[in-house]
Amino acid sequence: MSEKQYRDQIDRLAKELASLKKKEGESRAAATKGRATAASSRGKIRPSTSASSARSYDSAAQRADKQAEANDKKVADLAGRIAEVSKKLNTAQTNLERERTTAARKDDQAAAKRRRVEVDHARKVAQIAQPVVRHVHEIREIRSPKTEELRLLYLTANPLIADPTENLRVDAEVAQVQRAVRGALHRDYVRISHRPAANPEDLLDGLNDLAPHVVNFSGHGGAGSLLMDNSDVTNPQPRIIDFTQLGRALGTASQPPTLLVLNACDTADGVSEHLLPTVPVVIAMTASVLDTTAATFAARFYAAVASGLSIKKAFDQAVLAIELAGLADESWMITLLHREDVEPDSVVLVRAP
Repeated sequence: MSEKQYRDQIDRLAKELASLKKKEGESRAAATKGRATAASSRGKIRPSTSASSARSYDSAAQRADKQAEANDKKVADLAGRIAEVSKKLNTAQTNLERERTTAARKDDQAAAKRRRVEVDHARKVAQIAQPVVRHVHEIREIRSPKTEELRLLYLTANPLIADPTENLRVDAEVAQVQRAVRGALHRDYVRISHRPAANPEDLLDGLNDLAPHVVNFSGHGGAGSLLMDNSDVTNPQPRIIDFTQLGRALGTASQPPTLLVLNACDTADGVSEHLLPTVPVVIAMTASVLDTTAATFAARFYAAVASGLSIKKAFDQAVLAIELAGLADESWMITLLHREDVEPDSVVLVRAP
């Protein structure tokens, strides 16, 4: 049923429940009054009372008893109906909340899709107005990784570890990825360089030292930014790097990465404007995801990449792995974004000789 139908059902059941409770109260009061009347009538019978008066008082008491019993039966019947209607009302309220949650999720998906369409439209308009676009040449010359290795810069940060509600198991995620890649077909052609408690300087150093094909950040994100670490052992605090700065940092590499993976909550907004001009393919999160979801996605994605699958097929496998793990409600939150003249299904990051 629709949300309106559930609301109508709840209103109807609530009115019915109120009416039943009112009737129950009236019957309970009538039963109490009947028993009081019977007791009063019997109390009038004394040794000095005449036989005819005693019989009259006793008859009145018996009638009052029967009325009390009849009302007691009504109370019992009404209690049963009240329980039944209450159960239906609780079910309807639960269904309404579920319907609202589903509708809100669909609205979020539709809004995200509208934003992507608007950004794509704006980019097309800009391309028409200015036919010479600097990064088009970069897109068409996406480098293929050397056959001997894929270089992956894996940055993790959890500066909010003091808050149990914000603690992330990024170390366990990296361990799962490493195990998954060790079991992949072309494991000998993948090199993972893990930088834990990563700060912005670790990002720059990693770009210079490794010249990575893939940069992965796992940690906290949101509002077009990432929360990196301040490298303080006793007082870990976040250092925020926004997507404008992140795009500039990636652009300073001798050769920008082919793929950027933002395994952090709420990182899809701002990708098209600030990151795709530098990195042709980006994987990001459209909402907040569980640690389990993030780790499951990362392990399966990099295992598939290390087996020679394209970015698109590896992404599809990783999303399927989330659903198979019983987390289908979160699989839609992970999105694959790319520039217009790049086809992720044709970009293979690991090619063995």
